[in-house]
Amino acid sequence: MAPEPTANGESEIFATALRAHLSETRFAFTGLTGKEATRSITRAVAEWSMASGWRTRCEAPMRYIDPPRLQTGGCRGYWSPPWCAYLDLRLRRKDGPPIAVEIDRSDDSTAVDKLRDEALRGRPALWIRWHGALRAEVPAGVARLHLPTRSSTSPVRYSRAPVTDTASITLGADVTPEARAEALNRDQQRKAEEKRAAARPQAPGPIRC
Repeated sequence: MAPEPTANGESEIFATALRAHLSETRFAFTGLTGKEATRSITRAVAEWSMASGWRTRCEAPMRYIDPPRLQTGGCRGYWSPPWCAYLDLRLRRKDGPPIAVEIDRSDDSTAVDKLRDEALRGRPALWIRWHGALRAEVPAGVARLHLPTRSSTSPVRYSRAPVTDTASITLGADVTPEARAEALNRDQQRKAEEKRAAARPQAPGPIRC
C-alpha cells in the first residue's frame, strides 16, 4: 500500500492542482485595481475548491502557535504576535485536514507566519503570491504559487495573462517530526495561556499619551 502523503507533499500536490485548474480555465484579468485583482484570484481559488468538492471559508480565524507577549512601543502597549489572526481562505475537506491559503501582492505581510504555523500543525499550506519580486523565504511545509502580473501607472492597474502549467511553484523544506512535536507542545502551552488570560480580570486598554 502506498504511504499517505505528508502535509509537505500535500501542499505541493494542491499547488500543482490549483495551477492546472487556473491553466485549464484560462484564468486572467486586465486593468484591475489591487483589491479587484486579489478578489479575482480569491474567486478563482474558491471555484477550484468547489469543483474539488470542498467547503470554502473566507477570513477564517486561526491562532498563532507561540503565545503573545505584552510589548511596549512609545506610549502604547500591544500584544505580539496578536491574539488572533485570519487566513484569506480555509478549504475544508472530508478526507483530510483543511488547506490554509494566503493571497498576497507582496512579501510584506503576515502570510509567512500564518502559513508556517498551519504547516507545523500538519495542515497543507498554499501561498499565492502575485505581482512583484519574490524575496521572502518559503516556510517549511508551505508551497508558493507565483502569479506575476504587469502594472500600469496613474492610475495603477494590474493585468495577468492566462496562467500556464509552467507557473512557478516554490516549496519550503520538509517539516521534521521533531519540529512538529515541539510546535504542537508550544500550541498546547498557548491554549493554556489563553485560558489563564480569560480567567484574569480585564486589564485596562492601551495607555495613550
